[in-house]
Amino acid sequence: MSYVRLEAWVGGEWLEVSAVSVTVEESALTLSFEHQRTESGYWGLIWEPLEAFLREYRDEPVVVVPLGRNLPVMFAPGSAGPFRLAEVPDD
Repeated sequence: MSYVRLEAWVGGEWLEVSAVSVTVEESALTLSFEHQRTESGYWGLIWEPLEAFLREYRDEPVVVVPLGRNLPVMFAPGSAGPFRLAEVPDD
């Protein structure tokens, strides 16, 4: 069986994304992402919320937190990504 995860192009490689965050008026808003196994989960729980989030906050710097990495990556307003969904075998 396999699952789908969200990845972002960071530093010349595709890294799994743990969360995407933005700070607005001293409040942090964060989307976190769990692995999904169904196609509806891919779109409904990962891709569509991410697109809506990036549209809503396109004028703010966006922080991407790669899974298992110590340092988050900040993107200038409107430049976060690219993102992709990657299918990975379940170990």
